[in-house]
Amino acid sequence: MSPSPQLADPAAEVVALRARLDALLGVRAAVRRLAELGPVAEIVDRGPAEAAAALGLGRVLLSRVEDGALVAEALHAPADPDGAPVTLARLQERPVPIDYPLVEGEVLRRRRPQLVEPDPEAPVPASRHAFADAMGWETYVAAPIVLEARVIGFFQGDRPAGPVVGEVERDGLGDFADGFALVFERAILRRRLRIQRQEMRQVASWADARTSELSDRAVTLAFDREPADEEAGGRAVSGAGPDTGALRDLLTRRELDVLELMVKGETNAGIARALVVSEGTVKFHVKNILRKLHASNRAEATSRYLRLTLRRGEGPPAI
Repeated sequence: MSPSPQLADPAAEVVALRARLDALLGVRAAVRRLAELGPVAEIVDRGPAEAAAALGLGRVLLSRVEDGALVAEALHAPADPDGAPVTLARLQERPVPIDYPLVEGEVLRRRRPQLVEPDPEAPVPASRHAFADAMGWETYVAAPIVLEARVIGFFQGDRPAGPVVGEVERDGLGDFADGFALVFERAILRRRLRIQRQEMRQVASWADARTSELSDRAVTLAFDREPADEEAGGRAVSGAGPDTGALRDLLTRRELDVLELMVKGETNAGIARALVVSEGTVKFHVKNILRKLHASNRAEATSRYLRLTLRRGEGPPAI
């Protein structure tokens, strides 16, 4: 008579299910905390600590994938608070190529978390584990961070003191890596959107200022005459004002108007009243004037204006 199959221990199953449930709840809470953070750098720095808190890990390392290698980004090792920054600096100086026989290479290809255990048959066991020299991995878990169908980084974690990590920690770290990827992507998109909004505001401000140049200045019979073409036998008009000087090659007509009032000592508000434009438009012109004249402030711009005009025999504007 064949022996009857052994029945699973109900108590053990309950304990295992409870451990998985605790890990899942911990991961969900950790991902929520990450989602409440703002800057991308803060999310990266806090990632390992939140993973450790969620799964009760002793050490967690976050690395990014760059040019086919793993580059350390952040390390959480509360048992060695003084040595952790030194260890992280050492890791950052030595990226690890993701190549055979690294276990992480297999994890990258499969895009699934893995429980990594010592392999006594390997010629050099440490050579199979990324950052093994500095971290001293024995049994640890590795989870890929997958975004847009590609692996952008890894979480690695272990528990040097206490129970050895197992399948619960493997699956939990995989779930955490998935949540981290979503939070990270959202933070990146928010930053890109913020930068784009700033650029759009600058474009709108520039367009408003250029429109003001066309519409705010009164139209008169006076106009600028270009120097006669030398090939036609003409000559440049002598005694020309600032418009035909070196400044005209650098600044627009409206910028010259603003600069002349700056030289007289007018404030932005005074210039705005004189030219019948907004103070924001004046600030836009002043910024362009300083940039074009390579001046760091209004006094330096005034000095350069005087040098350029006096060099051509012109007098400064009446003050």
